[in-house]
Amino acid sequence: MYAAAPHRGAARAVVPRAPAASPRARLRAALLRQWRQAQRAAALNVPVGTVKRSRA
Repeated sequence: MYAAAPHRGAARAVVPRAPAASPRARLRAALLRQWRQAQRAAALNVPVGTVKRSRA
């Protein structure tokens, strides 16, 4: 058995995975996402907003 593992992964749950993003970082990410979506739409030759968002 896995004796060294903490009970129900309690040690991992305490540590946050990522720090809270600042408003500036959030805005930058949103603008980057929009730009990437526009690039994809242009590449597929379809109007912006019709391409589903995913990892481009």
